Amino acid sequence: MVDVSLECFLPGLTVALVEVSGAQIAAASDDLRQRCDQVARTVVEQGAAGGQTRRAAIRNLLRSGGFRPAGRNKPAQEYLLRTVAEQGVLPPICNAVDLINLVSLQAGLPISLVSLDRIGTSISLRIGAAGERYIFNRAGQELDVAGLLCLCAGQREDSEPVGTPVKDSMRAKVTEEDRHLLACVYASAEAVSAVELRRWADDLGNGFQQFCGAVRADVTILP
Repeated sequence: MVDVSLECFLPGLTVALVEVSGAQIAAASDDLRQRCDQVARTVVEQGAAGGQTRRAAIRNLLRSGGFRPAGRNKPAQEYLLRTVAEQGVLPPICNAVDLINLVSLQAGLPISLVSLDRIGTSISLRIGAAGERYIFNRAGQELDVAGLLCLCAGQREDSEPVGTPVKDSMRAKVTEEDRHLLACVYASAEAVSAVELRRWADDLGNGFQQFCGAVRADVTILP
C-alpha cells in the first residue's frame, strides 16, 4: 500500500487516490473505446459534470498555491475537453490512459496517472518550489511547477514532483512493463461533494479491473 503524506494546505483541496495492483497495460479494448466515443459525444453536447462552476473551482484551487492555470498550463481536463471539441474523439493511447482520460473528461476533474513500480510507494502532495520543473513529453519540454499542487515521489525534503493537475512527468508515466499504478483525482470541495468524488474514484477502480485486468484497486480520500 502507498504511504501518503499531505504536506500542503490549499482551501477546499480534496484528493482521491486509486492504487492499482496487477494491471496489464495494452491497447484499449473495443468496449473501452466505444465508451470513450460515447462520453466524448455527450460531453461535447452537454458539457462535463459540474460545468463552469467546477472548472472555475479547480482553477481557483490551483491559483491558491501561486500557480497561473491558463494557456499551456491549464488543468488537464480542460485540455481534454478542447481535444474532443476539435477532434470529436479522445485519441487512443492505451487502456489505462484512455480510462483516466474518459473519467477526467466526464467528471470535469484533472487526474494524474503514475507508475509506482518506478517511483516507489512513498508519496506526498505539496506545492512546487521555485525552480522545480520536470520533462513532460518525449520532445523534452518542461513544466515549471513552482506554486503548483504536485504529486511527489518521496516525502518532505526528499520528495520529487512527478505529477500535477496539469501534466505528468515522463519519469512516472505508465508503460507496458508497469503493473502497480496510482491514479490521483484532484478536486475542490467547493464544487465536488465527498460522495461524488468517491463515486468517480470507484468508477476508476472498477474500470482498472474491467479494462486493465487489475487484480485490486484501493481508494483513499484525502484529507
